[in-house]
Parts: sequence; structure tokens; C-alpha cells
Amino acid sequence: MAFSNISTPPLLFALLVVSGLASKTLHIFQHLESLPLLYLVIYLPTLYLPDVLVICLGRVLLLWPERRWQWLVCAAGAVLAVSSLLTWGASAIVFGFFLQTGAEVEWTATDSFVRDPAAMKLLMSGISTVCAAATVLLLVAWLIAPRLYSLTGSWMDTLGGICRLGVKESYTLLPGNATKARRWRCSLKWLIPVSVMTVSLTFLECTRPAVPWDHLSRALPWTLLDAFHTPSTEHCRPPRIPFPLDTDKDGKGHHGHHGHHPHHWVPDFRPATTDEGPLQRPVWLPDPSPPGFHRWDQQHGADFGYQPRCPGNDQVYRPYNALTDPLKVSNLGEDLLEPLQQVLNRSEVSIQHVVILTMESGRKELFPMQSGTPLYDALLESYRPADRDMAIDQLSRMTPVAQMVTGEYAVDSHGQRNVFNDSSTVWQDTAEEGMGGINVKGALTGSTLTFKSLLSSHCGVSPLPVDLLEEVNHQIYQPCLPQIFDLFNSFKGETDRMTGFQAQKWESVFVQAVTDTYDRQHRLNEMMGFRHVVTKETMRNKKAKYFPPKTEEINYFGYAENETWPYLADIIHGAVEKKNRLFLSHITSSTHHPWHTPEDFPQKQYTGPRGKHNYMNDYLNTIAYADEWLGRVLLLLDEAGIANETLVVIVGDHGQAFSEDSKMTGTFENPHISNFRVPLVFRHPHLPALTVSANVTSLSIVPTILDLLVESGSLDARDRSVASGLVNEYQGQSLLRPYQTERKNTKHSKGKGKDKDDNEVSLWNFGLINAGGAMISVTASNSAYRVILPLSSKFEYSFSNLETDPGEKHPLHDWTADGLLASVASKYGDGAAEWAIDAIRVGGWWAHEQKRIWDYRG
Repeated sequence: MAFSNISTPPLLFALLVVSGLASKTLHIFQHLESLPLLYLVIYLPTLYLPDVLVICLGRVLLLWPERRWQWLVCAAGAVLAVSSLLTWGASAIVFGFFLQTGAEVEWTATDSFVRDPAAMKLLMSGISTVCAAATVLLLVAWLIAPRLYSLTGSWMDTLGGICRLGVKESYTLLPGNATKARRWRCSLKWLIPVSVMTVSLTFLECTRPAVPWDHLSRALPWTLLDAFHTPSTEHCRPPRIPFPLDTDKDGKGHHGHHGHHPHHWVPDFRPATTDEGPLQRPVWLPDPSPPGFHRWDQQHGADFGYQPRCPGNDQVYRPYNALTDPLKVSNLGEDLLEPLQQVLNRSEVSIQHVVILTMESGRKELFPMQSGTPLYDALLESYRPADRDMAIDQLSRMTPVAQMVTGEYAVDSHGQRNVFNDSSTVWQDTAEEGMGGINVKGALTGSTLTFKSLLSSHCGVSPLPVDLLEEVNHQIYQPCLPQIFDLFNSFKGETDRMTGFQAQKWESVFVQAVTDTYDRQHRLNEMMGFRHVVTKETMRNKKAKYFPPKTEEINYFGYAENETWPYLADIIHGAVEKKNRLFLSHITSSTHHPWHTPEDFPQKQYTGPRGKHNYMNDYLNTIAYADEWLGRVLLLLDEAGIANETLVVIVGDHGQAFSEDSKMTGTFENPHISNFRVPLVFRHPHLPALTVSANVTSLSIVPTILDLLVESGSLDARDRSVASGLVNEYQGQSLLRPYQTERKNTKHSKGKGKDKDDNEVSLWNFGLINAGGAMISVTASNSAYRVILPLSSKFEYSFSNLETDPGEKHPLHDWTADGLLASVASKYGDGAAEWAIDAIRVGGWWAHEQKRIWDYRG
């Protein structure tokens, strides 16, 4: 027997109903603000129609078979029973994920998570909330199961009675065999309204706009099928399309029509008419090209990448070409910033080593903690008025190392600037007054997914706008820093070389306290050129020098940074002893969810009693721990005697949104600005203390490092020649020179009747929202506006003005581009709407172009 208890079918049916309708209601609720009330009222019945059909099917099939030939119905009922349990589990996950993050589950990403042990630990971290949601759903279903089952059965019997079989008469066809003749009798009293309702729902279903109503109407358990969807990688190579803001000879742009989502953004898909030919191979590049420099090996028409070309497809791969990149704005023709020029002219800056410290979930507002920001104000509001002076004093001293390296010193409750010249901090800044390096205000990450942001900071490339780290299945289209330093090493040992540290070889090392198996990071490290890697797997290896680890794991990825201390000490002191030049990349991890610190780190209460701020307080303690750890790393450079010869780049991989910032928390499919603002510092004791205020991204890191190595005389003649030529190839600007927010468009004109500024091309910046293929953040360096561009119909368009709304508390949302533009024009004027049009066009073009550059065919 399929069911041993008579109460099983009613309970399974109730689970299907409660779980399906509850998850659908939550789904609609999450998008309620963006839905016009009138249209919501009109189309609301169609949103629940798929759920009603699933429920009706379930009620029919979840019946105990009583006849001989109902075994097929029994089997179907068993399948639907499994579907009921799946719907219950999926609905619990949906509610648990919402309660944890305020976001929706993206089932298409589950396959990658299930295959990744570290990702599974991440998912299981919210198991308590999921179990609580499952318990509530089960309890509700159990309470209403008998009554619901009975009522729906009666309702369906009544519905079936609208057109029912009635007995006409009895007669005998054969002797001894009485047969009842039957005929259909239909009740017009019910037939007409039911027919009208059916026709009306069918009409609304067929005529409603696809966006957003198709997405909102999807029902469990059918949405679970997305988890089994595997994108094809056998598509044709993306064609090259013209830049949408360029104009032709007649002054008419190839803009195309902007529709309700990017798939209806229709640019001119005719291939670019300019035949660029092969890239000119640099004279300094060895033949064959070393790893990372393959771009110059792709001759005109040559195939490229791991994916086969489509039969009959004449699209040839053309690698990235800085000379024809319409988005590139270069400042290398500008003079160095005056304070830098003076110091470099005196040959006072020596860069023998380079360190990149990537701060996990590092928000600029907290590096250092800054007053006057929306987050700071929210923290103060959590305190009673009588306690706020105490809160100000505590918050002002939360991140002392960040204050010293940025020069952004906080003030206490008496308005006095902090001074850190005692043993209260683990590290003391020994740089002279007015020295210390470049601090960038306004930096934005290129992606809120950590590993995609590493591609920008270490390789100077924009990531691929698809989910997760698909870049490892392709080739990085620019050389990464370890590969550049390996190229320098290949020239060493030749005659007529310089003496001193410029003649020494580079060693590139990557260190983190957590696993590198999550989302194929180990493959990324290898592709970037790191051959010496220290991770959790290294520390747990019984052959490791410092095995076993001395502490417990603090999150589902691995250990706190303390575990890397002896390894970092060996690496830094070893480079000095071996007279090697060191490139060290180190990522912190304690500031990742669930925000735990080592047991010996003293916890403080940074949030007040008003409101619920538990997650925020845990996060702030990890920020304080990361700040102290940064000081310990800088102290290690001091102790090794190389602090004055080391450039330390400090950058956040992305921010971290909390309930204090927005309704959605975390970075997954959350476009809030708090996930994008990151610190960016170029620390060197002999560089003048400068503040660069600009909307920059981590694309500027590699060009700035190369420019500084050249201008400081830290490379020999041949390496300097390579770096001087290579720096022009990157998309980012050097921050040693005046930052250019636009360039003159000397090739085209906008036509008559336009302002003079129309001949200028803005510097556009783009950022991918975790997991990468859902949305794009579009900003321009000469504007405070921001657009969120959806890459599928599941997500909304968004517009904000960061000058008037820096915390992005009141962004504009709409499911269509036209609807958003109308709202923007109404609130901010036609100028803002025109900017938004350009942002949508350029963002759509950029997403397409990035796939072409990466030769992605998914």
C-alpha cells in the first residue's frame, strides 16, 4: 500500500497547498513596491493560476485507488506525493533564505553549490532558519489538512456536477443483462459564469506583458527544474557590435530601441566594419609568448579558446585591443601629480616588493569608521541619547590602523582628532608627517563576487557577466601581475644588466587562511601565475612546517588569519634572505559571514540596545580584528626591514549590506551601493600623502603599480621598457596622474543642436552583482547617477542619485526601461533620463562585448 495511514493524503495535499501558496505570496510581496497597483489587481488572479492548477492536479491524484485499473493513478499519486515534499522543502528554503538575507533563491545556481563542499557549508549555515520555516509550514498544514482535504473534495464534486451524468432510464440490451442508459445534463446556472471566468483568465494570461508577470507567476515545484538547467557552451561566437553611443557619418547613432529588458535592447548587430587586422606584436615580447601574453598570438582569423567554433560561423576571434576600445579613457599622457613628481624627481621612492592585501567584505565606510555616513548615523541611533558620546569614542577608535594608512583620522566626542602613539595599537606609523601614499575616495568594486573582483585587481580585466567563476574555462585576456613579474625574471642573468635589487628575480606568493577549492579558486590562482600558494589545505597537510593548525575553523571556509602568521613570516623573511623581490597577495576571510573572530580576540559592543543589530555587531568585531591583523602584517614588514621598499595595496573585494542599509542583506543578487564601496590605498612611507576623489574601480590597480615601478626607477632598462609599453594596454587609469573622467570624441560629432559637452565620451564603470550573471551596476566617473541593469527578466531596473541619496534609501525601480526612464524624468529631469538611456545602452553593449572578449559562447 502506498499510504499506510488514511491521514497521509490529506497532509501531503495540505503541504502542497500551504507551501506553494505561501512561497508564491512571499515572491509577490518581495516585488510589491515595483508593481503598479492597478495592474497588480488586474493580473493577480493569473499569478496564482499555475498554483491553482498544481493544487487541483494534486487533489485529483492524491487519492487512494479503489478500482482494479487505477494503478496508474496510484503511481501518479506517488510522484505527486514526492512533489509535495519537494515543494515543502523548497518553500522552507525560500523562507529561510528570505529571513536571512531578504533576497530570493536563485535555483539555477544550486547545481554549482551542491557540487562544492565549501558552498554546501555556506548553505547549511542557515539551516536553523530553514528548519524553523519548515516546522511552521508543517504545523499549519497539519492543522488544516482534514478540513482542507474535505472542502476541496466537496468543491471539486460540485464543480464536476456542473456537467454530470444523469440516469435516463433502465432497459435490457440482452436477456438477463440490465443496462442503464446515461446522458449529459449541463446546468446553465453554473456553466455560464464558469465559462466567463475561464475565458477571462485565459485572455488575461495571454495578453499580459511577459515582464514581470511571467516571472511572478512561476509556481513550485516547477521552478525547481531550474536547478537542473545546464547552460550550453556550444553556441556561436558572439559577433562584434558597434558601440551604441558612436555615430555614423550622418550623425545618426546606432542606438537601437531600448525595450523592457536587455534582450529587447536591440543595437546594430552588424559586425564592425573596421578591419583591425592582427595586434602588433611588441618587440619586447618573447616568441613563443609566455603564459598570460597569448593575446598577441591570436592572429587575424585565428581560433581561440577551449570551445569549438560553430559550423558555418564566419565570426573570427579578435582579442581585446586598447587602441579601439571605445570605453578606454587614458591619462598616461598627463603629467604626474605635482607632489608625486617632486618626490620621484628626488629619487626618494624605492619599490623592491609589492603586496596586495584584499580585505574580504571591506566597506569603505568602515576603513576607517567614518562619521557622517548613513551606516554611522544608524549605529548612533541605536544608542540612547545619554550614551552617544561613549558610542562616538568607541567607534572612533575601532579601526586605528585604517586611520593611519589612509590619513582619515576620526574625532572623539570632544571633537579632538585621534592620536595613536602608544601601545594601544599593534602597529605605529613611522612615516613622516605628510607622507604615506595615495588614498582613494570613491572606489567601487568591479564585482561583488570575490574571485571576479580578483581578476580586476590582479589582472586589470573586467570579469565575465555570467554566474560564478566561469572565467577559469577561458583564458584571461590580459597578463596578470605574477605573469608580468615572471616575464621580468626571464630577462635576468643576461649581460649588461643593472646591479642592485633591480637585477633580482621576483617571487609571487598567494596566501589565505581558507580553502581555495570553493568555486574553482585553485584554478584561478594557477591561471594568474601563482605557483606558491598557501591555503587551508596547506595548513592541514601533515607535511606542512607548522602542522597542525593551532586554532579551530571560524567559518565554513577555514581559519582566521592568525593561522597564516608563521607562513607569512617565512615568506617575507625568506625573500629578504634569498634577495628576491616579493609579490605577495593575501586575502583576509574573517569578515565573511558568519562573522566570527578567534577566541582570544576581545569582543566589544559597538551597537546600542535600540533595534536588532546582532549581525552588524558581529561584523564590526571582525572589522576590528581585520584592522588589527592589517597592523600585524605591516609590523612584519617593519621587522623584516623592508617597509620603506614595499608598496602595499589595500583594497576591498566588495562591501557587505546589512538590514541597516537595505531590505536585502548580503551580496547575492543584491545591487545596493553598500556592496560596492570599497577602500583602495597605495601605501608607501616615502610617497606623499594624497587623496584622490574619483569614481574609480580596481581596474586601476595594475596600471598604477606598473606606472609607479617605472617612474620610481624600480625596474632595470629592459623591464622598464616592457612595463612602459604594457601599461598602455590596460583598461584602467594610473592613479599617479590626474584622473580623467571623460575624453574628447574627436572621431564623431553629435550633430547640430547639441551642447558642446556632447562631444565628450564619459568614463563608464561597471560592476557585476553576485553571482555575476543577474545584474550590472553602471556608473560614470563624471556623474553621481547609478543604474542597475538586469540581464534577465527576473530582475528590475533601478536608478539612484548618490549625491542626494548616498545611502540609496530611495532608488527608483521598474520592470521596464521605458517605465524607469519616465520615473527618472519625472523626479530628476530630462538630463538624468538621457543619462539613464545612455547607461542602459552602454551597459548592454558592455555585457555583450565582455562575452566576446572572453570568447564565451554560453
